[in-house]
Amino acid sequence: MTKDDVINAAFEVWGRELYKTTSLTKLAETLGVSKPALYRHFPDKQALQKAMEERFYDDYSRAIKPAIEEAHGKGSWQEGLLTIVRFISGYFARHFDYLIFSIIGLHDNKEKHFFNTDALKTRGVSFDKLAFRQSRQFPSALLLAGITGFFTTGAFHKQRLGIVGKASPMELLGQPKFFDKPPDREINNYVRKTAELVQKGLRLNRALIEHLAFEKLESSGKDILLPPDPLLKAVAEAVAEEGPWNASMETVAKRSGLSKSGLYAHFKSKEDMLSRLFMSEFDRIAQCTASRTALGVKREEKLYLAILSIADYLRARPEILTVLDWVRIQQLELDLSTPEILYNFFSDLMIDASLDEFWEKTSHWVLFLLVAVLKHYAVMGKAGKTEEFDYTCLRRLFRFICLGIEGLE
Repeated sequence: MTKDDVINAAFEVWGRELYKTTSLTKLAETLGVSKPALYRHFPDKQALQKAMEERFYDDYSRAIKPAIEEAHGKGSWQEGLLTIVRFISGYFARHFDYLIFSIIGLHDNKEKHFFNTDALKTRGVSFDKLAFRQSRQFPSALLLAGITGFFTTGAFHKQRLGIVGKASPMELLGQPKFFDKPPDREINNYVRKTAELVQKGLRLNRALIEHLAFEKLESSGKDILLPPDPLLKAVAEAVAEEGPWNASMETVAKRSGLSKSGLYAHFKSKEDMLSRLFMSEFDRIAQCTASRTALGVKREEKLYLAILSIADYLRARPEILTVLDWVRIQQLELDLSTPEILYNFFSDLMIDASLDEFWEKTSHWVLFLLVAVLKHYAVMGKAGKTEEFDYTCLRRLFRFICLGIEGLE
């Protein structure tokens, strides 16, 4: 047994449980060795995790350098960015273990960035000289394209394992040989569709979007918000602070002013408590969004109003934004069934039906993007009171959703 054997096994063994637990005992059992045998290679778990991170960045950096060189030689920033998108999509389609590690194993990064840019730069990888990094507008084209790529990669792996539509990633990770590389034909088809989505978005009417009355839409229906349930608000605050896996009934009881036994009068278990929280918030968001989208006429107006409604709700409830970001990044093995009404606001938006079929639901992508952009906005220190919010970031997100990078400056 070599160091590489241990690292390879760690990616697979711990990846199967989304790095919730990183037990050396389980790793030793999988390798068929004693736990002390692992210490001959790594003095402790932290040393092994560091070696995994080094392996990830070494391999990723080595692989992406040719793509960066190719992107640098393209005639336009859009073509350069699409070159990077194609590389990243194909890389993580082929390396599912690294996909899981990058979005789950690195979750201690409080900024929720997928990559440690310093770790990349020390290995000679930098996007700074590429044309698509010159714009200072937020969200950047690179951020929007990167978020989309990670979303579509997750959708690709769910589809290839035949479990499209199921909420729990544990069902995905429980599939036999889920770390096996998919056939090149499937990967190439997926990469092509991802690039199309990044390049053209939903392919809506550009002329209508150019003349949309953004300010009027942003000021309409802003008061359509529902007051939170005090008990569920305490649950959300605990989950936002500690994460869904670590938040305990004791923490929630303390925040709500109830005893632990009193809390069990409301919830059967921690899983029931979390499910109730998510379903309640999904329903509230859906009600607010239904009221606000009714103010629009054209589908482009309704789409932007839906985005505005969800964004205003999540900014008014930052703990819910953080909770949804946990779900977006790490997922949960809960029996969550998101109300269809929440997705109906985004229905019938695709012009190319084949894309909608491939990505399961357009709405999932829109919500994934929206939560990610709002979270990055908060991390960057831009978040403030409602009247201080810079809606230009939502306009830019909206243009990307409708027109892809072709709609960005």
